Amino acid sequence: MEGSLSDLRTVNRYLGDTRALLKHLSRKVQGQQHISVLDVATGSADLPVALVEWARKNGIGIQVTAVDLNSRIVEIARKYATGYPEIKLLVADALQLPFRDHSFDVVLCSKTLHHMKEPEAVRAMKEMLRVARRGFIVIDLRRSWVAYALIYVLTRIFTSNRMTRYDGPLSVLKAFTVGELRACAAKAGATTIDVHREPFWLLVVSGESA
Repeated sequence: MEGSLSDLRTVNRYLGDTRALLKHLSRKVQGQQHISVLDVATGSADLPVALVEWARKNGIGIQVTAVDLNSRIVEIARKYATGYPEIKLLVADALQLPFRDHSFDVVLCSKTLHHMKEPEAVRAMKEMLRVARRGFIVIDLRRSWVAYALIYVLTRIFTSNRMTRYDGPLSVLKAFTVGELRACAAKAGATTIDVHREPFWLLVVSGESA
């Protein structure tokens, strides 16, 4: 599991997740001197770490709560996030977040919804909207045969981890299209929905409710 999470950190760093997150988050919280963020299904917490480093560099106060359903993954994340007191890690279910309404400025979720069927994805987005004051930012893969072929080749070249080699290409095939993600956000109750195509077949969905 640690090997697979390490591979995912590399993917996030070099194939655009971190860059896309910072670009869209900075727009959503522009002008704020302190922000609170929830990262859903955080994995090894590499995106929260990147957020804290960005906030420190820009003189912004930040508090990141990062959750994952798997307690073992949370323990791995705690080790990776050592030295970042701004990050709090908890075990929690994306479909039933243990937080009050409007607890965070922004809720993030990266490379997770493709593991869900549509009803679960809608429910997860609904929970994100419930606990957010300024909406959510969801980053995920876009279903594409070209993306599948590229990921298949890259996982054979750059990693020997069996889980990564299996899950990487499969994740592309299980991913949503632009229209499907937009529909999920609408069903979840988002009244403002922006979908952006990013390099390497990433989709960024920004949703807010009235």
